[in-house]
Amino acid sequence: MEEKGWLLIDPGTSAGLDASIAKAADREENWFGYYWSPTSIIGKYGLTQVDWGIPFAGAENWDGCMALPEQECADPKPSAWTKSMVSSIATADFLEANEAIAGYLKNRVYPGPVMNGMLFWATENQATGEDSAIEFLIKHEDVWTNWVSDEVASKIKAAL
Repeated sequence: MEEKGWLLIDPGTSAGLDASIAKAADREENWFGYYWSPTSIIGKYGLTQVDWGIPFAGAENWDGCMALPEQECADPKPSAWTKSMVSSIATADFLEANEAIAGYLKNRVYPGPVMNGMLFWATENQATGEDSAIEFLIKHEDVWTNWVSDEVASKIKAAL
């Protein structure tokens, strides 16, 4: 990569990685690397995930080969990056007794760009959780109204 003119940086820490992204953005330079999501820095600089043009090759390939040391993975299959999943967990008794909550939990999905943007907003504004929730409800009605009934959505809108 260096022979092709790439500047390879080992930032050492997440703060160093953030600084390398900020420096490139401030200089209006390109930046290419690995970063996890959701985070405020992705929201701040609008980083875009690269489409490698190949699908995710499955958990068995990922967990049983690609995530292992090189000497333990003799035949890795080309693969897009694995998607991180966040799950809400509740007992069956709780869900059966609280159908409305169960429906909300089932429907609740935060799109990555929305979450990154909200994390950036919260960081920049030193916002509390309550402040962030209100900002989310005001700015992202198109997202959260899909999580609740029309009746509940009307009540939330009226309260804002």
